[in-house]
Amino acid sequence: MKRTALVVSLLTVTLVAVVGFAIVKSQQDHKEKKSDQLSIVASTNVYGDLAKTVAGNKAEVSSVINKQSVSPEDYEPTNAVAKQVSNADIAFGNGLGYDSWLKKLAKTSKSTDTLLVGDDILHQKDGANPHLWNNPDYMIQAAQGLAKELGKRDPDNKAYYEANAKRYADKLAPVQEKIAAVKAQAAGKAVFQTEPVLAYLLEKLDMQIVGDDFAEAIEEGNDPSPAVLSDIEGKIKGHELKLFVQNVQTTGGPAKKLAKLAQENQIPIVKISETAPDHTSYVDWKLSELNAIQKALQ
Repeated sequence: MKRTALVVSLLTVTLVAVVGFAIVKSQQDHKEKKSDQLSIVASTNVYGDLAKTVAGNKAEVSSVINKQSVSPEDYEPTNAVAKQVSNADIAFGNGLGYDSWLKKLAKTSKSTDTLLVGDDILHQKDGANPHLWNNPDYMIQAAQGLAKELGKRDPDNKAYYEANAKRYADKLAPVQEKIAAVKAQAAGKAVFQTEPVLAYLLEKLDMQIVGDDFAEAIEEGNDPSPAVLSDIEGKIKGHELKLFVQNVQTTGGPAKKLAKLAQENQIPIVKISETAPDHTSYVDWKLSELNAIQKALQ
């Protein structure tokens, strides 16, 4: 979900103040590091868990956002987070504007480098769908990219990091296998999503995504046009859709209205979220979504 103009303005004011604090404190705080190990601060627990696997016992890893209820796009960092980031060797995040506050905070410290999956590893262009974690292939590339960066900083353990990146890819094998199984059932079927959150995963299932104009308007914080809304309503009533994907973190009226209409017309609904459920691994999270899709399409 992207921020409205009001939220952007408030976040900008807050971030300016926090960045100002970080600039003053960053040099002093970096001297306070209690360990000679490399330190990595990830924007979310999804990337934090990835970093822990790749870095192993050679780096200290922490995540800024650990709760499903917190949206990285709307997040307002505190002074404590500013200190945490400026104290790190690597600030590891999603990029593509999704967690832009991380890059801004990292810039306040001469000792902190940013490594953003979308920008620095996948080299995607501005405007690309930022929900990269919903493609396990991208997560594997993220692990490889982090291993490469760690190998540059710690060449004595380069092979260790590369082996751990391979281990991370192996951990994702059940997700890849499940995608192949569900794809046989889902390929070619029409699916609508209230926001383009799950698009990468739906594309891997070869599903036909409809209603992009609606999803993009909601993500931008805008109301879809009457023509766009009418088109989706027609597809629901005509039972053209085989699956309705609802982002539970979308609070807008149009999305809820369509979800209610889909339920009334017995269109299967799968509810998803942008952030992982608390205390849930990435693999379990994606398997849960894939299982829900598979069940809905039976």
